[in-house]
Amino acid sequence: MYALVLVVGLVAAGTLPEHPRLLFRADAVPQIRERIEKTTWGKQAYSRIQRNADTWLARSVTLPDRGSQWYHWYACKKDGATLKTESPTRHVCPVCGAVYTGYPYDDCVLAAVHGGLAQGLLDCGVVYQLSGDRRYAVKGKEILLAYAQKYRSYKLHTTRGEEKIGGGRVGPQTLDESVWLIRMAQGADLIWNSLTPAEQKLAADGLFRPAAVEVIQAHKMGIHNIQCWKNSAVGLVGFLLGDNALIADAIENPDRGYLVQMAKGVSPDGCWYEGAWGYHFYTMSAIWPLVEAARNCGINLYNADYKRLFDGPLALAMPNSHLPAFNDSGETDVTDNAPLYELALVRYGDPAYATVVASSRRDCLQALIAGVVSLPAAPTTTRASRNYPRSGYAILCHGDTWLSLKYGPHGGGHGHPDKLNFVLYSRGQIVAPDPGTAKYGVPIQREWYRATLAHNTLVVDEHSQAEAQGSCLGFLADEGMSAVLADAGPIYSGARFQRAVALFGDDVVLFLDRVNSNTSRTFDIAYHNNGRFADTLEGPEWRCPEAPGYLHFQDALVAARGGPFSVTFRLKGDWMSRFTALLPDGAQAIVGTGVGRNKTDRVPMVVVRQRATELLLGWAVTLGRKEAPLPRLSLQGRNLPTLEARIGNRVCLLTINPQREKFVRDGKFYDATLLCQEQIGEPTVTEPLPR
Repeated sequence: MYALVLVVGLVAAGTLPEHPRLLFRADAVPQIRERIEKTTWGKQAYSRIQRNADTWLARSVTLPDRGSQWYHWYACKKDGATLKTESPTRHVCPVCGAVYTGYPYDDCVLAAVHGGLAQGLLDCGVVYQLSGDRRYAVKGKEILLAYAQKYRSYKLHTTRGEEKIGGGRVGPQTLDESVWLIRMAQGADLIWNSLTPAEQKLAADGLFRPAAVEVIQAHKMGIHNIQCWKNSAVGLVGFLLGDNALIADAIENPDRGYLVQMAKGVSPDGCWYEGAWGYHFYTMSAIWPLVEAARNCGINLYNADYKRLFDGPLALAMPNSHLPAFNDSGETDVTDNAPLYELALVRYGDPAYATVVASSRRDCLQALIAGVVSLPAAPTTTRASRNYPRSGYAILCHGDTWLSLKYGPHGGGHGHPDKLNFVLYSRGQIVAPDPGTAKYGVPIQREWYRATLAHNTLVVDEHSQAEAQGSCLGFLADEGMSAVLADAGPIYSGARFQRAVALFGDDVVLFLDRVNSNTSRTFDIAYHNNGRFADTLEGPEWRCPEAPGYLHFQDALVAARGGPFSVTFRLKGDWMSRFTALLPDGAQAIVGTGVGRNKTDRVPMVVVRQRATELLLGWAVTLGRKEAPLPRLSLQGRNLPTLEARIGNRVCLLTINPQREKFVRDGKFYDATLLCQEQIGEPTVTEPLPR
């Protein structure tokens, strides 16, 4: 249950401060000016804002004759690459050179035009407040009143061009409308006192109330990143106009307000529920305008739930501060979101955020309005293997090698069918990637990026997994080694998939995959490795099925059938990674390439295929230079399988025991779900014996 912030009577009691009160208050202006005068980053931030405002002083304000279209249409249908705008009516694919014209492409670029006008109003408002130069207020008013007079004439439209609730007038959905309206409200607030009462009424009745109430509020959603943007837009209009009902709806609505978004959308581990790090920060970008405006008006929304959104990425990031491209997201750099941490640092006072802030140039709006002049010393942190069961991530980390196994919630509409998928990072680069996402409006998004085969996990009968939530069956972390055993949950009817992963030092990763089915089925274990194949591979051509994922599996050939199999990949620099598997009888190793950033960017991949009722596959990924020894694998046991990997004079062992049966090893009794050992020289281990 979440605690309500009582805003009823706030406006009636006359407690709202004078304008401005959204982005900052009038009494904050001296501190902002001091940052400009005393810090390089303050000067740079203000200079950039002023340069844009100055361009608007010399420009006439001309609004587009229509609203914009969906950003996700703006991609090449052939290879998924984002188009390049050569003119308002000519849009070119940078990969294949295809030219696109007309609808929806011409309308997509209008989003930048509408967004530029909103940014112009905001920047003119900031400069007006900090300089007192009324020319900026006059130009801001010109933009504001132009929209106030024209807004209702824009046709309501969705991403499909339908005139119905869920669409916008300026943008093609309430999300775009909200993003735009937030800047419009912040900018209007900064020049509000320069408007006459009649002009304020025109802005309120011609733009802000219709947008907030008729367009955005009319479209009702639950826990979602889009609703967070909508809450901020509605709340800011409420604070701008002194409308208590709008403020209360944005914050306290029990189905969709800010408080319930934080209570239900943020996991105890600090991850936004959609499981995509891009949307995690997108949600945070949506929230801060409302939280800051509320604070400026006497309502503190900087609660513990919101703080976890800042903490989660710091805990789950790779050694290079990047987060993996899980679900509908690209690889995300925490430090790219330093402006958000500027506010968190000053509002929460947590010195851990100083690390992120210190990595940036600090020449951003958030630092200008609230940033601390002298950063506190960031605490020393040690990366370690950790398990996050509520979010469903197991992190194995030793030295500069890092692996994240994904077993948790699906992630709603932005989830991918990839239970027990993983990303492997080492020595400054992604070794085993997640494909991330393409723009949603092109076929390759469904045919590859949202297909299970595009991920490092199991496919059954050439169909993608069902939405499911997995579970962690065991986790251990010790000096020099760590491991996890997880169950994928109901990803396929009548089949069960369990995967154990163990990291030994910073150069050996062992995998034990166990699949059981009530009927004979085709099992494909897919593995993707960045770089390129180190050697020319030979074998008969493999004909790919006409199914999502497989449609884009190219240059496929059968490289091995049964027994030991190994293939090496060249990474950046002189580093290598090696995939080694002990193929069961009847299994085959199929090699080829999958899709990277677009259809022409090819990523090497291996598929281990077997037709059976069960599959027990032991395999390894080893990291090193060219002269690194080839792993020799052996697999012992059935009920309590143990994978042994001999690498030079090292012996690494991984045993899985999901039923927690007692067994004896080296004279000792164990009942753990998984057990790791590393020895130098000849192993002393014997076959695990149930007791």
